[in-house]
Amino acid sequence: MKTLWTSFKQNRFLFLFISIILLFGIFSGIFFYLKQDNALKETIASSLTNVFQENVFSLENILYHFLLLLLSILLLFCFIGLPILIFFIFLEGVALGFMIPLFFSLFKIDAFIHFLLYFLLVKFLFLFFLLFVFIKSCQFLKSYFISLRKKNYDFLKNLKYLLVLVFLILLNDCGVYFGSNRILMLLFG
Repeated sequence: MKTLWTSFKQNRFLFLFISIILLFGIFSGIFFYLKQDNALKETIASSLTNVFQENVFSLENILYHFLLLLLSILLLFCFIGLPILIFFIFLEGVALGFMIPLFFSLFKIDAFIHFLLYFLLVKFLFLFFLLFVFIKSCQFLKSYFISLRKKNYDFLKNLKYLLVLVFLILLNDCGVYFGSNRILMLLFG
């Protein structure tokens, strides 16, 4: 826990930057939902009325997360992985923001409880690890740039951390698919 707090203190500006990107995505998602036609809102809500009777988090999501994160890490060597990662975090915020008013239109009074459980069981750890992937990607780029100038391999330590974080995200996604889906279906299905 101490290393987590130290990492947060050392990288507070990066955490602040990526948190603003995530919040901007959440507000964009809410705004996007509210700007839809009422007929389209009803169509979306009616197609998701049985959202907790099926898998909330599909097996394809695990594959998409894994491939996108692996691709962004590989593209860090070309210095374009970081913008892709920022865009991915922004899109996660948009999706989360889109879900907030959708939950309120589907579940009315119980929407806050439904959304809170959905967020805690499905999105919280994923976003937590994703923020750390961003921080480690920034550190990787810094050490990679220095290693290119000095012609050494010091960047491999940060690459190892990135791969461990991607593996943790993969484990989290498997836990969500096999565990949280079942819990959400039992509670609300």
